[in-house]
Amino acid sequence: MSRAKNPKYESMSLEELRANMEKSKKELEHAIHNKNILEQRKRIVERKERSHRLIVKGAEFEKAFPLSRDLEQEEVQDVMEQLQNSSYNKSIVRQVYIAALHKEQQQIAEAVERAEKGDDS
Repeated sequence: MSRAKNPKYESMSLEELRANMEKSKKELEHAIHNKNILEQRKRIVERKERSHRLIVKGAEFEKAFPLSRDLEQEEVQDVMEQLQNSSYNKSIVRQVYIAALHKEQQQIAEAVERAEKGDDS
């Protein structure tokens, strides 16, 4: 497979080509470094979001079951396992999830409708 020659580079000296190549390498290294920094920041944000979510949900569990504060971790795990194995609880969680999903879809549809009308509020 032959490459088409670029007239821009045809007129450049070997030193200019090498300098251009070095500049391109540095730009690439800089871009890779920036990408790594952004990926690291993304992981930090995701970890903070997860930690916050777990704390909030744990607080809600404690609020619903105040006596759980005095339970050991193993005992809390046993309670959660019993709750998880209950088909009644699974049904409740499924219903709440479906309702939340419908609400989110409705909000998206309303936002699309507003955007189509040109209403940014």
